[in-house]
Amino acid sequence: MTTTVEKVPAVSSPSVGLVEKINFRFVFIGAMGLLTVLVMALIIYPVMQTLVNTFIVDGKPTIAPFSSLAGARGLRTIIENTVIFTLGTLLLASVMGIFLAWANERTDARMDSLVGVLPILPLMVPPIGSALGYVILFSSKAGIGNIFLRYLFGIEADVGPVQISNFYGLIVLASLSLAPVVYLIVSAALRNIDPALDEASRVFGASPLRTMLRVTLPVVAPALASAALLVGIHAMSSFTFPFIIGTGAGITTAAVYIYRLFSVYPPNPSAAVALSLCMLAVVYAALVLQMRITRSLKRSVIGGKRSQASVVRLGPWKWIVRALMLAYLIAVVLPVIGLIVGSLQPFLGAGPSQFTLNNFANVLSNPETRHALINSFTLAAAAATITMIVAALLIYTSTRIVKRGGNILEFSLMTPSVIPHIVLAVAFIIAFSGPPFNLYGTRTLVLMAYCVMFIPEASRAAASAISQASEELSEASHVSGAGLLRTVRKVVLPQVLNGLLAGWVIVFFLSVNEVTASSFLGGLNSAVVGHVAIDYFANGRLSEVAAMTLIVTLATAIVVLGTSGGIRRAYTSSSR
Repeated sequence: MTTTVEKVPAVSSPSVGLVEKINFRFVFIGAMGLLTVLVMALIIYPVMQTLVNTFIVDGKPTIAPFSSLAGARGLRTIIENTVIFTLGTLLLASVMGIFLAWANERTDARMDSLVGVLPILPLMVPPIGSALGYVILFSSKAGIGNIFLRYLFGIEADVGPVQISNFYGLIVLASLSLAPVVYLIVSAALRNIDPALDEASRVFGASPLRTMLRVTLPVVAPALASAALLVGIHAMSSFTFPFIIGTGAGITTAAVYIYRLFSVYPPNPSAAVALSLCMLAVVYAALVLQMRITRSLKRSVIGGKRSQASVVRLGPWKWIVRALMLAYLIAVVLPVIGLIVGSLQPFLGAGPSQFTLNNFANVLSNPETRHALINSFTLAAAAATITMIVAALLIYTSTRIVKRGGNILEFSLMTPSVIPHIVLAVAFIIAFSGPPFNLYGTRTLVLMAYCVMFIPEASRAAASAISQASEELSEASHVSGAGLLRTVRKVVLPQVLNGLLAGWVIVFFLSVNEVTASSFLGGLNSAVVGHVAIDYFANGRLSEVAAMTLIVTLATAIVVLGTSGGIRRAYTSSSR
């Protein structure tokens, strides 16, 4: 008799899948730990290497770089110029930003179109384009705006009436470009405070202005301190406006002087490094002061349940406030008009009858400028992709998986935001130019610098996006047996994709429009628009610079306007 034995299917033990998931989890956490170390090393190593190479010679400490800097001619004037420009820009940009935020968030003069456009205006025009646009319009003698004003008002003069080649013009124009930084941070803070405080002030008879000065501003003072620090850092390290506008007025700031120390022959890198470190010391001193002020102010803030803010009725002042907001918008848009006019002029001051498209043809047919445009967009796309992937992975790991060490990671990722770009550029040159890296003048060095400079923006966008993802859905996915990778791919990613895309766009356009570091790091094969534009401007090729920056402006504006909602949400959320 034949006996048939049925083969029982093998049943996998549930513990096997569990072990595999646990192993993958530990491998993933370990990989994220290594990635964190790599990011921190890329931030810290250039600065430390710069300190070692500069202040230790033949194994002995030296202060020769500071001696070289102290002996520089006109150093006192340069320091005075930098202080005046930084403080003036900080104060004026803060006033502009506070006014715009208060008017749009707390009054009936609110303009919804301004709320949507204002945060993205700085992204639409490269800094060198803004500065050059103002020069084309308001150059004392040949500026087409000044020519029109002289004709319109019958002014019998060869120059003016608008003068921008002085401290007043330099500070005003730089403040126009930095005011949105203050606006974003302060407007986010205004939306988060208890409107009952303002209402109580008005019930007791305080005017709208007195309420704003005595109640609203003290409550948002911590946010204002943060905004002031950012504006101060940007102003002190600003290169484009002082170089484009200040040079003609004989105004040299620290950033421009560092550039000249590298560009003259023979170069003086030791003095440049010493001045860069002095700037870094000032920034960190300001950071410590800002942190102390913020802590003391937070202890005095009265909180309450957030509710819909009441609107301050300005009466007839409403139209004056709106007129001032429109004036700001017009002032910010003016350089685009200047770029359009300048790109069509064969030379500065040429009339409409002489307008031509030859400048665009020259830019697009010239291998140097065409190569710079391709490099700019390629490197910006690569930097945006790398920084967003790295930031998203690290932020997700520290907030959703490990949930420890988040403060250390956040500090590391935010550190580059308080280091002036010009200081980072000098540090990267010192650290990576020689052996064993030999990266000077390469696209790799520019890409590394972009990633370090803009990892804070990527981290803010990633943190904002991930904070809005539901933890309950992720937990439900884990309970149902899904692994970490599947949960991230199927549950988390669909929720955070729009926020990450907005962050990608932010980093992309910050990289495309970067000029300060690009003017130092760009080489023959790695030249980007910022590097070539500075070189062309120095050689008097203004019309070609206008055409080149206008091409970048038009290309970026299309994408920025298409993603303005996501960008505004990412910026605003990260500012809180």
